[in-house]
Amino acid sequence: MQETFNNREIAAGLWIILGILFCLSRADLRSSLWSVAKTLIAPKLLLFFGIVALNVTVLCWLMAELGFWSKSQLPPTVLWFVMGGCVFAGRALQSKEDDQYFRNLFRGSLKLGGIFEFIVVAYSFSLVTELVLVPILFSLAVTLAFAATKPEYAKAKVLLELILATFATVLVWNSVSSIWSQPDQFLTTDTGRNFVLPILMTVGSIPVFYLLFCCSHVEQARIQIDQKAFQSDELKKYARKRFFLIFPLRPWLLRRATRQFHTLPAKTNADVDQIITDILNYERDEEAPPNVDPTKGWSPFEAREFLREKGLRTNDYHKGYDEYWASSEYVDLDSHVLPSKAAFYIEGQEGVVTTLKLTGKFMDDFDSGEAVQKFRVIGALLCEKAVENLDIAIDSLIPSSEVFENEMIIDGTTIRAWGERYPSNRGFEAFLTLSR
Repeated sequence: MQETFNNREIAAGLWIILGILFCLSRADLRSSLWSVAKTLIAPKLLLFFGIVALNVTVLCWLMAELGFWSKSQLPPTVLWFVMGGCVFAGRALQSKEDDQYFRNLFRGSLKLGGIFEFIVVAYSFSLVTELVLVPILFSLAVTLAFAATKPEYAKAKVLLELILATFATVLVWNSVSSIWSQPDQFLTTDTGRNFVLPILMTVGSIPVFYLLFCCSHVEQARIQIDQKAFQSDELKKYARKRFFLIFPLRPWLLRRATRQFHTLPAKTNADVDQIITDILNYERDEEAPPNVDPTKGWSPFEAREFLREKGLRTNDYHKGYDEYWASSEYVDLDSHVLPSKAAFYIEGQEGVVTTLKLTGKFMDDFDSGEAVQKFRVIGALLCEKAVENLDIAIDSLIPSSEVFENEMIIDGTTIRAWGERYPSNRGFEAFLTLSR
């Protein structure tokens, strides 16, 4: 077995087997393990894993034809399938329009950090040492991941990082010293193949991951289109046909089309065609945004980017019931159990944004001082981006009080800020708007 797996892999496998046996020995854990197993063998998940496995098989065949893979690479290939391929494919299904997941996956596979990781795992200690080392490192990694989620554990996080860095130094020293003393055993064809294996597997799998990403969005769109009862079956069929024909490999545009199909809502085939035309026109204008008269408002393509660095980039500027608008997702302003949140909206007419609105939500159950200050910082940035050469006293515009109202006009831009209590009297909401 040690000719196929190194001691670290054997130790990890033994601990996994022991963990499974422990779960099987406990009635409460056994039922939970069975629930997980039933989830994993669901038809859709089996199809998902089967596609990833088939992709890995095809890549192995291609690499073998090119001399980059042999039967000795089977163990690291299986390991990559479980720890890399399935994980990357799962994350691909959850990726968003702006996170550039596939581009970052490609770049990440080529980073120099891969060389460091390869050297670390090139040599292992004795099996007894690895049996002790593996659970310790796993426990430290899990504890560090938990500590990173809580600001109050910052000191513990630093200590854990120091301990893990010490272990990493020992592992690197062990590998480097072994390579130095026996270079002929390291500089082999199999070593080279093991090094390029995860790179080639990752890069070669990206097209398949992207196709899975597209297929999942087509299925989601089909469900969303069918769920509305007030639209006729003929109209839904026409929408599915047109949307899936035009946007099969552009899921972010498919999401927009499905949203517009419901929110407008579409009532005729002509409405469906108009949705497609509007989306394609918006996509074209995004490449070369038309100029907007600054006295009338802001370009929607520029306005949506004003608060990008704060995580408040809006979605596409689209037609609503009675106006065009776009919104960002909420971002947390603090780390409380129920955190204060902020969101950014742009509103106006076709081709021009006339109102920028920043909102903040704060709860009485937690101290909101830090959150209000962050809200001010974001508000100051919005004013700076929206009005050139603007020097504004943001602390006066957005005071510490919960109920307030301030307004000023600068260079044709009306800046208004106000705060009001929730009807439930359990918190308050602050607003900052800029309008032209």
